[in-house]
Amino acid sequence: MTAARGSAEGLSVSDRPNSYIGKTVPRPNLDRLMQGRGAYVSDIELPRMAHVLFLRSPHAHAKIAAIDASAARQMPGVIAVVDGSELASVITPWVGVLSHLKGLKSAPQHAIAVDRVCWQGEAVAAIVATSRALAEDAAECVLVEYEELDAVTDMRTALDPQTPVIHPSLGDNLAFERSHDAGDVDQAFAQSDEVVEAEFLFGRHTGVTLEPRAVVADWNSAEARLTIYQGTQAPHMVQNIAALHLGRLQGCRWFVRHQGPCLRR
Repeated sequence: MTAARGSAEGLSVSDRPNSYIGKTVPRPNLDRLMQGRGAYVSDIELPRMAHVLFLRSPHAHAKIAAIDASAARQMPGVIAVVDGSELASVITPWVGVLSHLKGLKSAPQHAIAVDRVCWQGEAVAAIVATSRALAEDAAECVLVEYEELDAVTDMRTALDPQTPVIHPSLGDNLAFERSHDAGDVDQAFAQSDEVVEAEFLFGRHTGVTLEPRAVVADWNSAEARLTIYQGTQAPHMVQNIAALHLGRLQGCRWFVRHQGPCLRR
């Protein structure tokens, strides 16, 4: 690809020093990654480290009638089996709103579901064991009894009066709405020779790394310090969220470390 050159008096937009158009971008970490020396969260091994596996709901919307983890707790290598009610005593629910999106609504979300699951795959229990394999074995022995509820899966009918409201405290199923009004729209339509209407459907999409989601948390009780290793582009946000919801805003030191081939520092 060849970038277009500007006149002798100046440079084109593509010639700016910070432009990557038409240029080969060097990868300073390429040699390390090609040699298999990339460091990921899953590569971290700490002394006495335990592994956690989350048992997840197969239903999109259901009540949690009962959880029987008695057999799993007796299995070799199992340290603990924790449900949402137990975890709620040490961590407060998170509300997923953004300050720059005024009017965005989100119901309080527990780290593990309490009484009810609201999407397929929501965690209902955490199995902590001395290895990932033992945690997986124990998860098969945790019995969860569900009472299925109506699910809302079509956003085009989510606001219909007959559609159940998933989070009654929010009033409806509308998470966010933004109206943009510029100029005299009605006049523009009235003066148009022809009006074309179309409907566009976009599937869910997001930017993700090749590394699966992972986190390692190391609590040092002697120094009252929590170190979190996570592949994230927002370490300060993770630090604030963890401190806020664990009730450790005061009297504790926090460190969140970038971990991953693209984010490691």
